[in-house]
Amino acid sequence: MSSNGPSDRNPTLRLLRLFLQPGIGIKRWLAVGIAGVLLVALGIAFAVSVSLTNTIVEVGRTLTFGGFLTGVQRGAIFGSIGFAISGLSAYMLYQRVVFGARYRRGGVIENLSSERVRRGGPRVVAIGGGTGLSSLLRGVKEYTGNITAVVTVADDGGSSGRLREELGIPPPGDARQCLIALSESEPLMEEMLSYRFESGASALDGHSLGNLLLAALAHTRGSFPEALRAAAELLAVRGQVMPSSTATDLKLAARTLSGRMLEGETAIGHAGEPIADLWLDPPDCAAYVGATRAIEVADVIVIGPGSLYTSVLPNFLVSGIREAFERSGALKVFVCNIATQHGETDGLSAGDHLRVFEQHARVSVSHVVLNSRIVPLAPEFQQEPLTSDGSIDGFDGVLVRADVVDVSFPSRHDSGKLAALINRLAHES
Repeated sequence: MSSNGPSDRNPTLRLLRLFLQPGIGIKRWLAVGIAGVLLVALGIAFAVSVSLTNTIVEVGRTLTFGGFLTGVQRGAIFGSIGFAISGLSAYMLYQRVVFGARYRRGGVIENLSSERVRRGGPRVVAIGGGTGLSSLLRGVKEYTGNITAVVTVADDGGSSGRLREELGIPPPGDARQCLIALSESEPLMEEMLSYRFESGASALDGHSLGNLLLAALAHTRGSFPEALRAAAELLAVRGQVMPSSTATDLKLAARTLSGRMLEGETAIGHAGEPIADLWLDPPDCAAYVGATRAIEVADVIVIGPGSLYTSVLPNFLVSGIREAFERSGALKVFVCNIATQHGETDGLSAGDHLRVFEQHARVSVSHVVLNSRIVPLAPEFQQEPLTSDGSIDGFDGVLVRADVVDVSFPSRHDSGKLAALINRLAHES
């Protein structure tokens, strides 16, 4: 499911848009090339004594040491300069078209070729939230443009929680991270949209620029889904980002094994003991219709990675998401986290993660992805690697064990490795 417009479907218009995009350098070097051609033409005109206006003749003489040179010599100078400029222009245009400018991934030809491949890629729906989902999207966008990220709207902490309470909009934090991950100008967008104001007592203190942008768009466009659609156009996003629900007052609640009641993602994420039950308040919140449609027609549905209780499961507690998931004939892939999360999933094994998910979401998956490469974790994070000896009790689907860890951050997935695996599973199925 892609929100691409007519200009993205028409190769000619796509090519024109790439040529006219600011910062590529094509227009600049085209202008230089035209100047070079004009100088060559002027040199030929001097050499063959073509009748020229007095102004051009005087300028030419001034630039070539007055009247000391013959017309042929003067023409040779202009022609040589023109050929040199034209050659430089041709070389720089070649570099821009084939290899691209500094902040672009590849040139026009490579982008057009990649765009054609991505347009025919599998329809992938990724369900979750937080850094885990954005990491997955960052890799998947290289294989397909038919991506839908479905994010939780139960976040109650930080800037997102404050904006929800003050402005009455769904929390924008997880959606912002997904938009950044799917943006074609990802490094620059991440630097800009992740910027947080630190102004002491100011009302802006702690807010990220991206959250404020989505809040403004939600009010000007009339709804949070429309804000996400507008932001996707603004940021040149591959695919689309949708909330699992448009409810603005959604709260996550839980009961621990000891009977302690917890309210809000922040409290549940620091429960410090096993969660016995999980629910949403209000319990009858409806799913966003765009999200359910994307799930129903998907080729691959990826659950996670991400915080099990606070990022992944809240989406499946929304009325309508589970039903759409069950109706879908897609490949259903549960991506197990690399390690436990301190305060939320301490002591849980890989099999426990799957069991907890299926128990609370009340759905079954066809594939489970589990990291096979164990990298030592820093003891201060109080995390344990999740692994399996080759099977998970009670799971009769396909267990895929593969090296998907980010060795530079060994508690997280490598976006490139994970996306390549998901793409392979999609094509094999």
